[in-house]
Amino acid sequence: MTTTHLASTPRQSGARAVYELLRERIITGTLAPGERLTEPVLAATLGVSRTPVREALRLLQAEALVVELPTGGVRVAPLDVADARRVYDVRARLEGLLARDACERAARADVARLARLVDLMDVVRDHDEEVLRVGGQFHREIEALADNAWCSALLRQIRGHVDRYRALAARERVGTTDHVDEHRAVADAIAAGDPDEAERVMRAHIDRSAALAERALTPPPAPPPT
Repeated sequence: MTTTHLASTPRQSGARAVYELLRERIITGTLAPGERLTEPVLAATLGVSRTPVREALRLLQAEALVVELPTGGVRVAPLDVADARRVYDVRARLEGLLARDACERAARADVARLARLVDLMDVVRDHDEEVLRVGGQFHREIEALADNAWCSALLRQIRGHVDRYRALAARERVGTTDHVDEHRAVADAIAAGDPDEAERVMRAHIDRSAALAERALTPPPAPPPT
């Protein structure tokens, strides 16, 4: 297993700060899937006592972003195709319902705001990081408009896992424009006042991301013997 060290950071205190830092490293892959994490090493690296590290690891374990080892300590939860399918299936159902609810509640100003975000995505479509940033804002607008507290709460529970796989899917989207087109389809369905279509195209968008994440997780076929 390759050891990945956290970047040098100012001395921090509090379990929340340590948790947020470690969570970010797990989502971005700086802490690799399967990597072992131990309290003494993390405490020394971050310049904190072991108490906030222990609490941070407990919070990450509650999110299933780290898993406990039989020998003590924890490791970063692995990524695999079967898990990606489960996470994306749940996400597709929840975000599809949010799109349906948003469609049923959308006023003219809401429709215009979503259209502006998609237009902005189109302008920056050659800049992948900006497309993802605006896309995230689009999804947050849909969630706020839907005003479905249960869906929002359930999405928060799996957010860390969604973000880990979304980072993989984003790499597979580099150089494509389908991300923009998929968001436009959602905005158009909401503008048309068609909740069935809004749910369908949102789920199709999430399913597309799932396929890309699976592709990123699938090793390339071995070259034929020479």
